Order: sequence, then C-alpha cells, then structure tokens
Amino acid sequence: MATPMKTVRRNPSYSFLNPNLDSLGCLAKKITPDETTNFRKEYGYILSLLKMPFTKYEQEGVHTLLQFYNPSLRCFTFIDYLLVPTLEEYSLFLGIPIKKEVPYYSTMKAPDSIEIAKALYLSKSVVEANLTKKGGGFGFCMEFLVKRGCEAAEAKEWDTFRDILALSIYGIVLFSDVPNFVDMNAIHIFILQNPVPTLLGDVYHSIHHKGIQKGGKGGLVRFCAPLLYRWFRSHLPERGAFVDNRHTSKWAERIMGLRAKDIVWYNKALEDMEVVMSCGKFKNVPLMGLRGGINYNPVLARRTFGYAFVSPPEQTEIAENIFYHSATDNGQMAEAVQAWKSICWRDKKHFGQRDCATHEDYTKWVESVVAVQGMPFPPKDPLYPPAGK
Repeated sequence: MATPMKTVRRNPSYSFLNPNLDSLGCLAKKITPDETTNFRKEYGYILSLLKMPFTKYEQEGVHTLLQFYNPSLRCFTFIDYLLVPTLEEYSLFLGIPIKKEVPYYSTMKAPDSIEIAKALYLSKSVVEANLTKKGGGFGFCMEFLVKRGCEAAEAKEWDTFRDILALSIYGIVLFSDVPNFVDMNAIHIFILQNPVPTLLGDVYHSIHHKGIQKGGKGGLVRFCAPLLYRWFRSHLPERGAFVDNRHTSKWAERIMGLRAKDIVWYNKALEDMEVVMSCGKFKNVPLMGLRGGINYNPVLARRTFGYAFVSPPEQTEIAENIFYHSATDNGQMAEAVQAWKSICWRDKKHFGQRDCATHEDYTKWVESVVAVQGMPFPPKDPLYPPAGK
C-alpha cells in the first residue's frame, strides 16, 4: 500500500519579470514577410515571443506550477508523476539548436567593441559611442536600438535590421534585467548563439534559490516566464474538463485533478533529437544561468522523450551536485565549465524501443517521493476518471 500523501501548505509567493514590449513591438512591425522568413532561418522562433503576452491567467499558471517544485530532485512533483523542463524542449520551442560547446558563463571574457560591431553590422565608432552604463553594467538603451533598427529597415539594410531586432529580443525578453536596456550579458549570449542552456539554467537556479531561501518564501524569479508557461502548457490536456473548467476553477484545483495518464508526455518533434544526458564527471547536467549554477536531471524526463520508466533512477543520476551564486562562487562554476567540454549526447539507439509506459517499481518510487514531499494543495478527484466510472 502506498504511503499516505501529506498536504504541506508552503505556497511561497512569486513575482515575475514582465518587461514592457512597446518599443520592441514597434521595431518588429518594420519587418517584411520575406525578412520574417530570413529571420526565422537565422534566429529560430524568437519573434513569436512578442506575440505571447504574459497575461494574468498565464502568470497564475506559472505561479501554481512553482508551488510543486521539488528542490531535492530539481523537478516539479505532482500526485503520481514528475515534470522536468529539458534543454531539448526549450530548443524545440525556440527553434534554436544546442551547440556542442561550452555555453555562456558569467566569468567568460566579454566581447569587445570590435566583436559587437561585427555581430551587428555596425561600425566600431557607433558601438563605442552608444554603449551606456546602466544597472551596474554596460549595454545598449532600447532607444538607440530602435532608432538604428528603423533606419536600417528604411534603408533596406536587412542584415543589420535582423541582428538588431534579434539582439533586442534577447535583451528585453529572453534575458531581461534592467527595463528598456540590453545589457552585456544578453549581447554576449547573442554573439555566442547558444542561449538554450543559459535560459534553462536561469529557470532552475532562480526557482531553487527563491524556493529555499528564507524558509522558501519566494520572491522575484528571474527567468523568461512566458517560455516556462509554454513548456508547462505543452504537457497539459488540450480538451475536456481541464480546458472546460478554465473559467470556473482555479489553476490549483485543475492541476490537482490531473493524473499521469492525463499528461501529454511525448512530442513527436523530439523523436530524432539527440539528448544531453550528462556532462563530464557528472551523471546529470550542470547548468550555468546568468546569476548562478545548478544541476538538473534529464533521466527523470525519459517519458518526455518517448521512453519507458522501468525502475527508479540511480542516485548518482539525480545527485545534488551543484548549486552556487555567481557572486559567491567557490569553484563550482569552473567544474561546470570543464564538464561541458565533454557532453554526453544520447539518441534513440541508447534508449531502446519507444514506449511511454511506466512500470510498477518506478511508480512506487514516485509515490514515495510525493509522500515525503507532500502537496501544496488538497487532493482533488480526477478530472478524467478511468473509463466506465
């Protein structure tokens, strides 16, 4: 018999970065249909982020999701299942591949004005004249980027326009910090063109930090929240009671009414993607966000990739190897950087025959995890009862 599940009313309160996109939207309107296609080829689907307003309903959804965070497993723990945001899902949503190289980390040498000028098709003198200090670091004000982008569009300098628009999305949407300002971190990540590991690192580090500090009271979480909402929504039912009850039931009630069988586990678009399963000496994956590092456990996402959970993971695969803040790092970042020099990629040959089932040993393990962790809200009857009941 499964261990009884306890209810823990931890419910920390979170707030989210929700930047003003007005000036960025004005710049984006300058793009032509042909250049939209060219932009997508070069920068994936990031333009679509401007069409994803982070509404009150979506904020409530992410706020509810964060209540289920399990700091010991670095995942979200529900009644009889776990959900794990993965590098590959973020890569799929953004249309940006994960490069087989070390991603951005905070002590990496920043680009100089020549590198920035080359990346934006600008002159070195223009870059140096417009780099401004704000919020403790250098970068570009949106006023300059919008003005220069509009001038480029008017002159049909589309290479310049595309790069300025993409950089603006990186700085204002993906890696937002100071309002209406694209800082050097965003510029650097834009030049590297490998944003996915940093984006996911921001998610895990910020949630973990705010979920455990000062008794887990929450606070401002610094990551691209609309993108996390898109990930979360991709796993939830598209029809039936969950959707029908949207206007009459709270997010918490609807989530507590879901079971593993109701979750959308597998996205066929992931079928031929290689999966980053571990790096270097770590049996899991160390992530380096803008403000610190943490490891996450892709082994817990097997079902997302379309493969069965036969037994519980090995302890080494879910070990809490890394958690640090960039400002107070004691050498863990260097370990993570070294690990990313030896990425362990796995494809479908490694996982075996495609099968989204779960086996009894794994299910019992999940139940034991949930029994220890508890739930942030009272259990609810299933929204989708088994057939015949």
